[in-house]
This record gives sequence, structure tokens and C-alpha cells, in this order.
Amino acid sequence: MAWAAMLSPAIVNADAPAGSQPAPPARRSKGFAVPAPIRSEHGAEPVTVTGQETIYDSKTDTFVVKGDAVMSQGGTVLKADELDINRRQRQARAIGHVHLIDPEIEMWASDGTIDITNETMVLNNAKILAKKDIYHLEGKQIVKLEGQSYEVKNGFFTTCGCEKGTPDWSINADQMVVNMGHTGTAHNATFNVAGYPIIKTPYFVFPADTSRQSGLLMGREGESGMRGFQWLQPYYIAIDKSSDATVALDIETSQRVGGLGEYRLVNGKDDYFWVDGAFYNESLRSEANRVGDITDTQLADTHIPLDRYGIIGMMREHLTDNLIAYGDAVSVSDSLYLREMDVWTLSHGFPTSNFSSMRDAPSDFGLLDQFENAFVRLGGIWNQDLIQPQEFALQRLPDLTVTGRQELFDNLMFADYDAEAVNFYRYEGIDGARLDANPRVTLPWRWGDYVYGYGEIGSQAAFYDTAGSNINVIPVGTQPGYPHPTCADNGTKEQIWNNCLALSSFTAQGTSARIVPYAKAGISTDLDRVYDVGWKSIDKLKNVIEPFANYYYVPNIYQGNMPLFDSFDRLNSRNLFSYGFTTRLFAKTAGLPPEETTTDDGTANEELSDADSAVGPLHEEPLSPDSMLPHAGNIVRDGEHSSQIGSLTIQQAYDVGHQVANGSDMSDIEALLHIFASQVATFTSQVDYSPRSHAGVTLADAAVDYQPPWSTKGSNLAMGKALQGSFFQLAFNYANRNDTVIPGTNRNAAEFISGAAYTEIFDFMGVYFAPSYDIASNQALYTEYGLRLKSPCDCWAADFGVTDSYNPNDVQFQFQLTLGGLGSYGQRPFGTNPFQQLGLVGSPTGVLPNY
Repeated sequence: MAWAAMLSPAIVNADAPAGSQPAPPARRSKGFAVPAPIRSEHGAEPVTVTGQETIYDSKTDTFVVKGDAVMSQGGTVLKADELDINRRQRQARAIGHVHLIDPEIEMWASDGTIDITNETMVLNNAKILAKKDIYHLEGKQIVKLEGQSYEVKNGFFTTCGCEKGTPDWSINADQMVVNMGHTGTAHNATFNVAGYPIIKTPYFVFPADTSRQSGLLMGREGESGMRGFQWLQPYYIAIDKSSDATVALDIETSQRVGGLGEYRLVNGKDDYFWVDGAFYNESLRSEANRVGDITDTQLADTHIPLDRYGIIGMMREHLTDNLIAYGDAVSVSDSLYLREMDVWTLSHGFPTSNFSSMRDAPSDFGLLDQFENAFVRLGGIWNQDLIQPQEFALQRLPDLTVTGRQELFDNLMFADYDAEAVNFYRYEGIDGARLDANPRVTLPWRWGDYVYGYGEIGSQAAFYDTAGSNINVIPVGTQPGYPHPTCADNGTKEQIWNNCLALSSFTAQGTSARIVPYAKAGISTDLDRVYDVGWKSIDKLKNVIEPFANYYYVPNIYQGNMPLFDSFDRLNSRNLFSYGFTTRLFAKTAGLPPEETTTDDGTANEELSDADSAVGPLHEEPLSPDSMLPHAGNIVRDGEHSSQIGSLTIQQAYDVGHQVANGSDMSDIEALLHIFASQVATFTSQVDYSPRSHAGVTLADAAVDYQPPWSTKGSNLAMGKALQGSFFQLAFNYANRNDTVIPGTNRNAAEFISGAAYTEIFDFMGVYFAPSYDIASNQALYTEYGLRLKSPCDCWAADFGVTDSYNPNDVQFQFQLTLGGLGSYGQRPFGTNPFQQLGLVGSPTGVLPNY
């Protein structure tokens, strides 16, 4: 309604006579604009009124424009058969085929009146399309209130404005109030599908492009052979600009009843606090359900308590510019909690989402002080063991670390120093204090632009004060042979699932120390060439080849009598040469403006507040749709974008004095390949090839993400939690059975294949398939099947999915209904498009829950 604000001053300066002069008779003219284009008093763009016939009545101070009447200002245009403008009353009336076009909305009506002062209007037999044709209002009468608020009588609201005729779904009501950008309320409402009333309610509240507002969120429902019927109903609480919370009720009819809560505070990229808590009571669960579902029976503690809880959190806080307090915590009531639950946190953004396969539940905390070329950290790590007895779990309390660098001899060389004082603690077994240091001096050198390298000498020193018995590890595939109370069935059965820990009769008590010197050297060079491409967004390609060779020497010093807590406690002897080359491919493009993308919850990136745009420590940068560059690693300089789009590394090692593997001084040949054509595909692979007696491939893995040409970029409508865009993922892992560390683990070697794919086979139907298969044990780990029925213009989507998993042994049915522009109801049965995570179909960033 920008033209309405300028309408009154425009008329004041029209061709009407001044008020002090005698009023002349009404004037009639044809074929010209009245008033002529003029500049308003406020300096806005000129307002222009045109029509086939114009009449001015000085007695009533009224302009009447008939025949193709058009009033325009800037990007706003009002069209009608007739426009009657009363300057004295500051009102206007549009009659016949009324059509208003504005950057934000588009309106049609048979007739209407306009209050210029309040910028309000009353439209009869009206239709409104708002927010880029997303929100559609129709009614016998629509009253526009101040701002973007509307009262609708005998009308409906829908987001299916792109379809002609009866919308697929709509909210019909006798009276409706819609505040664009906030919410809508409907009285005596019905929810209609294809024009037929399905649900009737006296009062209904719905979102109208709201990003953060307290209220009930869409719940999730599913049917599971293990859980029974599951219903999770969340409630969202918008606290302020930087913080919010979610609480949820979770009912699983065959197992448990409980609740979850999450609080989120985000003040910046490295300043946030997120915590999730959950509590469940499992009185509903039968003993057969409780015992029969435990696949891994060799856990140290397979007891499932009646009351269960879980706490997951993360925190970063800048106490000063350089002093940071940090903490990450996972704590659960029992060893099987993370495996059995299917909801751990009420939103994404935590460092890991793979909670179900965690080896233990770690918690770390401390203070980190940064200063020039160094930092000091005081903290600790507490591990809750989820497999073996908790009394053997090793804790680091406290842990003081100092690390830094000092330039020497006017930057000719530099010295690095790492020192750590840590107290290792466990209930049973060897523990104690360790003071260690790793000082080293490095001399870098360069010969012009051709060759560069380095030389380094250093030492690892450690002092121990320990007590307690050593711990024996009984590996998978073996049987203890004698009673061990900490092993499965008191040590009478073979270890199938997990290693077993048992106390040794040997006690290591007292002080000890060791110092191990070492030396390193390296040499490398760069060979590069630039190619002028000029193809689509790519201006140039640059290929760089980097040959390298390194030498690493560690003398043979016996360390078998030293305590063993972590990898620092052993520095194996080496006389090792490593060599190879890396080739990289870079692309340069001209500067392109980033396109506005849509998040999973429908909020445009450019409209996000500081709190909305950060997910813990992560932040996604939107990309231009035409760019072929990868999402990460962009360098922008002088309006040009440069980034690495691929790399290949081939390397090998040879030890002069020691066997590397299988009776040979020569290692495998390793190849690492990465391709980052993010708009189309990403590919990563690692292959180890043994040249010893033609042993062949010992290790291989590969993963590919592909977005086919027919994949859609996503909908203009906010599609809630629905997956968007076709994609294909495939991953393969292989380890030669003869090269596993322990022969007993052969059948559990890393030899499996997994994948996920979604495609729309028709404009109204899509299919999803995601299998994971363990080739070594000939066992399907899980398989997901999905079917989507949808509107061709994405105003709704119905997703149905079945998941069949091996551990836990469960068949689960899930469904989700998404109404475009409003949100999703139910549990998302599909995975996530990897290109959607990269912002190429829509970005998942945002504080709003999108579990």
C-alpha cells in the first residue's frame, strides 16, 4: 500500500484550483493523466493516475477516473474500471475488476474502498496472494487492517495458490483473522480436502509465515514392533531473540512413557549453551520385551532399569576475549539407553547425531586461555563406559595442557612446545599421574620458487607416578579359559561381540620415566599450470602437482615396562622414508550473488536473526545456484571465487631397519581421492594396495553423493521437515580378511555397503530406499523403504516409511504429513538429502527444532 501513503499530498498538488479561488464547474477531459506525474512532499517516487476519462468536481473535491483506470507508484499498481478519489475525506473507491499488484501481495476484487490515512481497505468478493504466491486468501469480504493483517468473512486460507480451481486443502471459516508473518485464527472453521470438509472446529490457530512463536509444534507418530504405537508431542517456547526451548511428551504403548526438554541459548558462533534432558518410566514394558530385545548379550551390564534418563548438552562461553569456558556432556541411566531410544535431542546441531552407536558416553569440560602463539587449557574428561565394566573406565581428572610456538634467531627457525600434566583415574586397575613434554625445533628452508623443505629434532619425555594392577584384554574371538567375573557368563563363553577386560595379578606401582628423541626431515616442490576454460560459471582451472618425500627417525628404546594410558605412552622405533605426490585442481569463477535458500523450517537465510542463523559452532554459507564450486573452502578475493574442486594423493612408506607389515619393510600404497563438484556430486575414496607378493587390495572405501539433473532445487513453499530434491548416496567399505589386526574379528571386519536414494517418478509421487548390508556376516543391518504422495506444486506431501533394523531388532512404521507453508505433522520417515544439508536445496541451519 505504498501508493496510499503518498496519495493525499499528490492530490493536493493536482490540477485542481486553489481553495481561495471561486469554485469552477466540474471539468471533464479525455485521454490524459490526472494528476500528471509529480513528486510527493516526502520525496518518494511519483504517483501517476491514468484513464480513458477523468472528471473533477471542485464542490466535493473528488476525482473520478473511468475506463482502464490505473494508479501507480514505484512497483505498486492499482487497476479498476473506475477510481473515485475524495481528497477531503481522504478516501478512494475502486469499482469493477479491481486488481492491486504490490511486491509483497497481489489482490483481486469486484469493488472496494480505501482509507488513505490508515492505509486500510475493504474488498468485496476478494482474493489475495501474498509472500511470493505462497499464501492464498479468498472471501466474500476481506478487510485489510493496518500493516499486513486481514479479516476474512466467509472465506478460506490455503498455500495451494498455484493450482487452479478448488485447492487440494484449505482452512475455511465464517470469520478469519490472518496476520502475515505471524499467525492466523479461524472461527467456526473446517479443514477441507479437495473441497470436502474433513475436520470441523469452533476455533483454530495456524502459522502464516511465522519464524519463531510459542505454541504446539507438529507431533510425530509411528508404529513399531518393539515400541508399539509412538506419539511424541512437542511444545515450542520462544523466550527471546537469543534463546528458546522445547518440551515434549513421548508415549510408546509397548515400552515407556516420558518427557523430553531442550533449552537453547545462542549469542554467537562461539557463544552458546544447549542442553537436552529426558526421563522415562517403563512400567508398560513386559519382561519378555525387556529381555528379548537385547542383541548384544555380552555387555558388562545388560540390566534395563524401570526409570531411565538421558542428558546431552554443549556449551561455549567467552569469559573474556581470550578466555573460553567449554563443556560437552552425554550422561545416561544405563548402557542400552542410547541404543534403544529413537529421539535423543529435540533439534539438530549437536557435534554428533550418531548417538545410537557410541562406544561410551563422554563428558569434557574446562577453561581455554588463548594468547599470542600459544594457549593453556585446564579441563577434564569423564567417560561412562557403555560396553565394559565402569570400574575400568579411564578418566582424565584434571588435565592441564600448555602448547605454543616461539620464533628463534629472527624467524630463522621456530620452537614448538607441548606439555601436559594429567591425572588418570579409574575405580579398578592401574592409574596415576603423568607429566609429559614434547619440545621440538624446526628449521624451514626454501630454494627460490622451486624447492622447499624442513628439518626437525625433538624428544618425547614422560614421568609417571602410578599404582594398581594392570588390565588384561581378552579379545573378540577367544575364550578366557578360566573364570573371569567381568566377562560374559563368568568367562565360560567365547567373546563374540566385545572384548573383555580383567585385572592382572601384576601390580605396577611407583615412579618411572622415559625420554625418546626423534628427528624428521622433508622436501617438496610445486608444479602448476593454469587453463582458460570459460565454461558456464568456471573462468579458469589450475592444476597443481606436489611431489614430496619425508624422513622420520626414532631410536630403538625399550618402553614395555612403562604404563600405557593413551597413544602418547609409546613411540615406536622408526627409520622410515615416506614419499608420494598430491595433485589438486582449483577453479576460479567471477563473483556471483548468493541465492536466497530456504531452511528446513521455512525461514529464509537472509531473514534469520543472529540466534536463528547459527547451529552451535556451525554456520552454513549460501551458494550461488550456478556455481560449480564446492560448498566448503571458498576463497573470495576482488570479486572472484576460487576453490579446490578435487585432489588425489598417492603415497607409500619404507622402513630401512624395521618391518612395516607382514614381514616386509615396505608399506601398502595408499591412494586418497576427493572430488567436490558440490552442485552435481561429491566423491571420496581411500584404497590401500599391497605390493608384497601381489597381495592385492587390503583396504578400500568409497562414498558418492549425486544429485541428478532432474532434481528440484526445492519449493518456494516452506516444506517443514520434508526431504527435498532427488539424490543418490552409496558407500562401500572393505577390509581384506587376512589383514585384520585380530583374526578372530574377521567376520566383523569392515566390509559392508550402505546407500540412500530418493527420486520423484511422477510429479505427484516419489520413492525412497536406504539399505545397509554387512557383507562379511551376510546380514542386513537395516533397510528403509519410503513412498511420497504429493501435490505437483508442493502445497502438500504425505510420506510413508518402513524401517527394518537388526540391532535393535525392530520393524517400525512412520508417516509424516506436510502442508506447504504451515509445517509437518508426524515423524520424518526419510533420511536427509546431503545437498539439502549443504544449502544447495535448503539449509538446516536455525535454532527452531527440526527433529
